[in-house]
Amino acid sequence: MKQKGDLIKYKSLRNLGIITMIASIFFIVSLETVPRLLSKSPLDINKYSNLINKSKREIFDQKIVEVNERHKAEKIQKKSLPENIVAKSYVVYDVRNDEILYSKNPNTVLPLASLTKVVTAATAINLKNADTRITVKSDLMREDEKLDYGMVEGQIWKLSDLLKYGLAISSNSSMDIIASTIEKTNYSFVSKMNDYVKSLGFKNFRFNSASGLDYGEVLGGVGTAEEYAKFFAKSYEFIPEIMSYTTNSRVDIRSDYLNLLQIPNTNIYASQSVGLLASKTGFTDLAGGNLAIMFDYDINRPIVIVVLGSTLEDRFEDVNKLYKTVVDSRK
Repeated sequence: MKQKGDLIKYKSLRNLGIITMIASIFFIVSLETVPRLLSKSPLDINKYSNLINKSKREIFDQKIVEVNERHKAEKIQKKSLPENIVAKSYVVYDVRNDEILYSKNPNTVLPLASLTKVVTAATAINLKNADTRITVKSDLMREDEKLDYGMVEGQIWKLSDLLKYGLAISSNSSMDIIASTIEKTNYSFVSKMNDYVKSLGFKNFRFNSASGLDYGEVLGGVGTAEEYAKFFAKSYEFIPEIMSYTTNSRVDIRSDYLNLLQIPNTNIYASQSVGLLASKTGFTDLAGGNLAIMFDYDINRPIVIVVLGSTLEDRFEDVNKLYKTVVDSRK
């Protein structure tokens, strides 16, 4: 995705306007109170100083609330959808307004492939502390795993670090190791995943593996684009530090045990996305190409885009088209 100069300029001007407005209020408050302070004793000055600081904080907090509410009320002006989107299903979701902006087959249940890993990450942190130690075991590492950089038997990772690694590089082995460490078996952990999404009110998810890999004709995980978009947004609220590791095309993983530098993100275009907050790729032969991203359309205005059932390459172009449609709606 190419960066949008207009978007950056617009955000900068809006931010400057808000800051100028608040600064002006602070200045007026100061003009009204400083002359009074000159005639007061040190004790009175401290008293008035505390009152001024309290007043400033209250004004600042109120203005932030007003800005957030105004942004929430502003509806994104919908534009015509781009043509030739390959995905079988997609959703563009306005998180603040809880509104589906654009969609195609949003409630069709489809394979999720490695999008499942976000559910694994959220479930793991829901069950265990982020500092829980995870030992890498060779019998849980997949022999055909080509995306494991630097993982060897005996390493000890913090759970949060291994999840960052697993999401960014889409490591199947790391998710299997986490699942079988937190619970006695992978199967037991997957059962917890299914329980977790149900507890959040989602009805169409079903998982059979922690990695999202399909086993023969058994799908690793299924769900709808609409429910996944809403879960993706909830997960960012729950584990933002972990999911934020998916926003660059290459990432540095620094753990207590080792540092892995410039690990490739499976979302190879992540660094080109203005305002990107989180992303996750997915691909299997049965699922096709999947991709989910969340980005800031405006100040504290996250938008989630999910495409399911595209191709290995077209998933990126599909998301790019939908991303541009949303960004261009402000023009």
